Amino acid sequence: MRSRLHAAGSGMPASSRGIRFMRPWLGGFNLLPYRQRNARLARRRCLLEWIGACLAGCAAVLALAGWLAFERTRLDAQRASLERSLAQLAAPLAEHAKLLRAQDEQRKGAARAVSLSEPLTHLRDLLDALSFEPGDGVVLQQLRQSEHETELLATSNGHIVSAGWLKRLSAVRGVKGAEVSNLHRSASRSDAAAAAGETGPIEFSARLRWSDPLRKAAHASASAVQRPMKTEPSRGAQ
Repeated sequence: MRSRLHAAGSGMPASSRGIRFMRPWLGGFNLLPYRQRNARLARRRCLLEWIGACLAGCAAVLALAGWLAFERTRLDAQRASLERSLAQLAAPLAEHAKLLRAQDEQRKGAARAVSLSEPLTHLRDLLDALSFEPGDGVVLQQLRQSEHETELLATSNGHIVSAGWLKRLSAVRGVKGAEVSNLHRSASRSDAAAAAGETGPIEFSARLRWSDPLRKAAHASASAVQRPMKTEPSRGAQ
C-alpha cells in the first residue's frame, strides 16, 4: 500500500515503476575472496606437478636409453673379443679335428685288418696242428676254409679213430666247437672189404667252428657304436 501511494504521489506510470524495481543490482563486493585464490593456487600446483612428472619420465627414459646403449656397447666388445679368440683357435681346432679323424680311420683300419686276418690266423694254427698230428689211420682228403668255420673231408679206419682225431683238432687254439656232419663208409672199397670180411675205411666230414657269426655281428655293431680300441682278436679257451 505504501509503495502504491509512493508511486501515485511521484506521478510515474505503473509500468516504469515495475521495471525499475526488477533491475538487478551490480554493486557491492565479494565476501569470500580466498576461494578464487585457492583455486588459482590449486591449478598452478597441478600444472607444476604435471610438468615435474613429464620431466621425471623424460629423465627416466633417457637414463634407460643410455644404460641400454652402454650394455649394447659392452656386449659388442665382448663378442668381438670372443670372435678374435675363436679366430686364433680356428687353426688348432681344425688340426685337432683332423687328428681325430685320422685316429678314427686308423682304428677302423686296424679293426678291419684284424677281422680280415682272423681266417688266415685260424688256418695257420690248424695247419700247424695237422703237421704235428700223427694221424693214426686218418687221412685228410679236403680242407675248405671260410670266415667262421673250416670244413674237413677225411677217411679213417674206424669211428673211434675219427672221434679221437676230431677231439684233438678241437683243442686247437681258437676253435669254439667241432662236429661231424656226415659219416659213411667209403664207396670205392666197400665191396672189396665186404668180400674179404674186413671193415672198410670210413669217410666223414667234420666242421671246426671258429666263431659265432651272430655274436660276431652283434659285437661288431656294439664296437661301431662305442668305438673300442682292440689290439688283437679275442681267442677262446683251449
